[in-house]
Amino acid sequence: MKRWITTVLALITALTSFAQKPKEKALLWKIEGENIATPSYLFGTFHMLCNDDFHLPDTLKTLLTQSKQLYLEIDIDDPQLTMKMMKNLKMKEGKSLKDFLSKQEYDSLAVLFKNITGVNLAMVDTYKPFMLTSMLYQNMLDCKVVAFEKELEKLAKANHQEIKGLENVEDQLNIFDRIPYQKQAEAFKKSLFELNEGKKQMKKMVALYKSKNIKAMYKSVSNDTDLGSYEKELLDNRNKNWIPVIEKEMATQPIFIAVGAGHLGGKKGVIYLLRKNGYKVTPVKY
Repeated sequence: MKRWITTVLALITALTSFAQKPKEKALLWKIEGENIATPSYLFGTFHMLCNDDFHLPDTLKTLLTQSKQLYLEIDIDDPQLTMKMMKNLKMKEGKSLKDFLSKQEYDSLAVLFKNITGVNLAMVDTYKPFMLTSMLYQNMLDCKVVAFEKELEKLAKANHQEIKGLENVEDQLNIFDRIPYQKQAEAFKKSLFELNEGKKQMKKMVALYKSKNIKAMYKSVSNDTDLGSYEKELLDNRNKNWIPVIEKEMATQPIFIAVGAGHLGGKKGVIYLLRKNGYKVTPVKY
């Protein structure tokens, strides 16, 4: 028995030593393992970028072409995606943004929101507030934007590859029912009133992304005053749930996985979790 315990402890130590948090500055990673005949690949995206900052390297295009399927966070090719989103955009129990703000705050936000997005707040004020915040992202970038996942989708379709999701859109949107609406409303208010500061922060995040510094990107999300305390819901739990899906598919065929770069770094990130499960995950230069 004592010898068995020693063996188990040695194995745990070896696995822990192997499962290092990624220190390398890289966005593209190769995944290898004993039960994988052909390597699969993992790429960190930035969901929305200025056209001048967007770049798909030839190496990535080649590796995607060689893969059998493209896995994104959700299946954006699903013909029912819009319908599913609309069914899950609204707050539960008939709540409205008016329930979490004073009349003066709401009226001020309505004017700002209309000026910035062109949308009447009254038409969308039953949406989960983080959804409203996301409608400001294009204005924070202040440029013609490119949606990373849509470009990957085009490449996959051109190569007649199936597109799948690591989670469904209902799961993704329901995350925002587990984060207090009041907290989300405060974050939305802050984003509108401090839009210029938001633009500065967005520029910093884009710069980190372009430098391929996934460690710093993960820390930036973790330390965010609005999102950091909900890291478990936004990142950790989702990363953990994705691993069995990735493992199952990699065992049968080479796949290309593309998720937000904030999911790659840290001790609960996708790279660490794959390494912990015995896979060899190494950066690919391009």
